[in-house]
Amino acid sequence: MRIWFNQWFSTAYHLIELMRAGSPGRFTFVGSSANPDALYRLVSDEWHTEPPIPVSEAYAEYCLEFCKAQKIDVFFPRRGLTLLSRYREEFLAAGTKLAVGKDFRIMRLLDDKAATYAFFEARDESLVPAHLIAGTYEEFLAAYETLRPHCARVCCKLTKDEGAETFRVIDDTLLAAGSVRRKPGMKLTWDMMRTIVRGYDFSVPFMVMPYLEGQEISVDCLATPQGPIIIPRFKTNHRYSEIRFDEEIVEKCRRMMEILQIEVPINIQFKGDGKKYCLLEINPRMSGGLQLSCLATGINVPDIALHQLIGEERPWQQPDRSKICRVANLETPKRLKG
Repeated sequence: MRIWFNQWFSTAYHLIELMRAGSPGRFTFVGSSANPDALYRLVSDEWHTEPPIPVSEAYAEYCLEFCKAQKIDVFFPRRGLTLLSRYREEFLAAGTKLAVGKDFRIMRLLDDKAATYAFFEARDESLVPAHLIAGTYEEFLAAYETLRPHCARVCCKLTKDEGAETFRVIDDTLLAAGSVRRKPGMKLTWDMMRTIVRGYDFSVPFMVMPYLEGQEISVDCLATPQGPIIIPRFKTNHRYSEIRFDEEIVEKCRRMMEILQIEVPINIQFKGDGKKYCLLEINPRMSGGLQLSCLATGINVPDIALHQLIGEERPWQQPDRSKICRVANLETPKRLKG
């Protein structure tokens, strides 16, 4: 049985390893990327370098033809995920099961952070933090001026974003005298942000909101016949995370899963504002840190998800929810030259 991963994060290395460990020798893993040195090439049985096609109808056609030519049984897309979900039936007709939600409208909704917030705000106001949407430079300035008096710092990102690529925190204390050792990371001063945004075309709007100072929680979820798998991973620092089955987080995720009705792994992200946990975003795919949740709990989520897609149920055991499990933030091995 042939499984395809297209243009994934480097941590797909671990997802493939987990699937292979669940059923040794059963699956052949086909990897592809525009980057010939992508790390998951090391654990792929076959490798293909993708042509430079933008995410478009042409890319959907390329993926469909690839599945036919390579006799792909299950396709786990990352690049073009939302677009490809529209063609789920075409892939099924070609003999390929697509690891995406069945409802394209839900997939498209989750691809737009403003639409996602509006959707859940209408169902539970407490889930969504204060935010403003800016579709022009003037609206961006006005949103900042409106929010700034009510919070320590303002942050922003595009309403269509992945991996926090466009996320920025606006922080004028960066220029404090003597801050030689301070790492700016994703922080910019207000003057810098205005300069950058002034030249932006606003083809995708900005979401502007108070920066939430609390802990970030990444929750790996999968609906199964045995019940929902919900694993909250609290990001404590760059070295380790903690698996804590916080009842508030678990219940919020359970409600969201019931509303969304997505049959494949999803990742729900929250952050605390000092009083409650607020929704950051929902990714309808396996997360970049899923291997940490699996390692900490002993639940092989990628293996369970793969078998569900091919019509087989894999039993799993609920871990001791009273314990806190600390797990090192292992990413991927470095590729050695030579």
